[in-house]
Amino acid sequence: MKIASLFLACGLAAGMAGCSSSEPAVVVGSDQRGDANQAVNPYGSVQTTPSPNDVDFTKYKTYSWASQVRNENNTTYFLNDLVFKAMVRDAVDHEMVSRGYTYSPDGGDLLLNFRVFDQPTEIRSNENLGNGYWGTSESYAYNPRNQVKLDQGSILVQMIDRRESVEVWQGYASGLTNGNAFDKDKNKVYAAVGQIFNKYQYRGDKL
Repeated sequence: MKIASLFLACGLAAGMAGCSSSEPAVVVGSDQRGDANQAVNPYGSVQTTPSPNDVDFTKYKTYSWASQVRNENNTTYFLNDLVFKAMVRDAVDHEMVSRGYTYSPDGGDLLLNFRVFDQPTEIRSNENLGNGYWGTSESYAYNPRNQVKLDQGSILVQMIDRRESVEVWQGYASGLTNGNAFDKDKNKVYAAVGQIFNKYQYRGDKL
């Protein structure tokens, strides 16, 4: 697991210039291949051993959304806010398209899902993600070695290899808070999602 501490700035999308010292820190991390060693300290650096079964990310060209993301009436995993859900989805969609992936409504090479957490949480299994997070036709087991602790105000993004039914990558940003509430400022959310995808080193095209 590779983890770096980044900082929300005034006008975060524009960079760090002119930031206020009162801005909260945002912790960004990712797991590749779904087989990273379990972290004892989620905010420390974890060394992993290369796996002989490393996923070939060059084979992924298209992506689809998980069923609960496509369900326009589902706000369960998005603080009961459809506008906020659409904001995060659009930010993730922007990052995927900018990396050369093509959206496929059904049958994409990668199945994407995400949810947000306004309170600190620890993800150990699919049960911790919530019933219905993966649909009945999306039986993807969560690898317990992907255990991760998320601070208050977190966005978690996951990628599933649809053909193999395994998780191949996940990334998160924690610390998007405004007082005791999740900070839904569009610029900050887009910037945080962008920081998550800075951890993703692959493309769906040949660039």
